Amino acid sequence: MVPTWDLVLLVFGGASVVYGLMLRERVVVTLLGAYAAMIVADRWGESIYRMVTDQSGAVLNEQFVSGNISVFTVQVVLFAIVLLIVALKGGILIHPDSLGSGFMSYGALAMYGLLSAVLIASAVLSFLPADQLQVIYDHSRSAKYLVDYQTWILIAPMVVMLISGWGHKAE
Repeated sequence: MVPTWDLVLLVFGGASVVYGLMLRERVVVTLLGAYAAMIVADRWGESIYRMVTDQSGAVLNEQFVSGNISVFTVQVVLFAIVLLIVALKGGILIHPDSLGSGFMSYGALAMYGLLSAVLIASAVLSFLPADQLQVIYDHSRSAKYLVDYQTWILIAPMVVMLISGWGHKAE
């Protein structure tokens, strides 16, 4: 049996929900880091790729020209680096008490974990060249939703943050 994109996305989403439930404040930092990483990768990925390929005779240029590395690869690596930096160093940005306590906080954390996974998967899909994206789009129901509703995916975490923090008083 060959795993489909739907299975890969489902496993990634499940792992992100577990991550969110285990590491309370980290999941919100990861979610915010995904926004920052998506912007950096989208804005700088192609420029970095061009910068390296324009350097004729460079050692890295041979890897780029031979087809081993593409704009997509540069964007995904850049996305991962920024996300890791924010996730590892951004823990001081949020106070654990701001997530609340009790059953509702676990629901919010699970939602943040799922939204993190959806946002990251949607960002990675948006970096793909159109022809490769079309192949995945045609064969994956989950990928269709991630592509078709990307605008809502970008807005949903902020809406959940507003709703979950509505009754919480800052001290």
